[in-house]
Formats: sequence, C-alpha cells, structure tokens
Amino acid sequence: MSEYTAHIDVAAPSDAVFRFVSDIKNLPRYLPTVSGAHSHTHERVDVDGTANGHAYNSEGWFKVDPDTRTMTWGSDGSNEYSGKMAVRVDGDASKVECTLQFTPTADIKKSMDEYQGGPSAAMTDGLRASLASIKEICEGTGGKHSSTAE
Repeated sequence: MSEYTAHIDVAAPSDAVFRFVSDIKNLPRYLPTVSGAHSHTHERVDVDGTANGHAYNSEGWFKVDPDTRTMTWGSDGSNEYSGKMAVRVDGDASKVECTLQFTPTADIKKSMDEYQGGPSAAMTDGLRASLASIKEICEGTGGKHSSTAE
C-alpha cells in the first residue's frame, strides 16, 4: 500500500475549518471527483462521483473526532483506500494535514496510468486540489479545484 501526505495553511480558525471538512455534506465541495456524499448509518457513508471518465459509487466508513479535530475514512471496495485528516491550531489560523493510503485494483491502476501518469501522480494531484479547495473555501477566496481525474 502506498502512502501520500500533504498539508496546507489556512487563514481561518481551526474549529471552523474542522466543522467544514468533517461535514459529510461538504465532501462534494472540496473533493475533486466527488459529486455526492450521503451518510446512511452511524459512521457509514456512500460517495458518488466520476474519475477518469468512469462513474463510481463507493461505500465506506467515516469517523469524526471533534476533540482532536481529526477524521478518518476508508472504502469497503476492492481498492485498498483509507485516509486521515487533521486540523491543527496555528495561531489564529489552521494547518490541515492529510494522509492517504491507496492500492488500486489493476483496472483502476490502468486508468490512472492512462489518464493521470500513474497512481502516485493521481493521488498527489488529488491531494493538492482538495487542500487548495479547503483553503480557498474556508478563507472565502475561491471554490472547488479540479484535478486531472476529472
């Protein structure tokens, strides 16, 4: 399983940033390929979207810990995918840190190779776009960034 990590500084209070990123309804606002996210039971979520020209629906888990301003998630599918995001206090601002673990199936890897230069490039670009979206939305300076998967 490969691991990808990135962070970004956000000029907004950490409590507000965490409320935004940890609300399932907001996932489509900052995750590049996601068009819908729905909680269907406690800590369970369905996510819909399109990546590399293919629609997907993924079911998984989504856990939020407001005390530590962290959230973790993962998918139930054949791809090994999970992640962790933490929002840290940085004076009057915040630092958002995200780590993803991902091992794609052979067909997803082939698609990533064809459209995005491989899984590493795809995951790095997705992290970049997601964190830039979070920053701009929380600072009130922009909106959702696209990625090479769109």
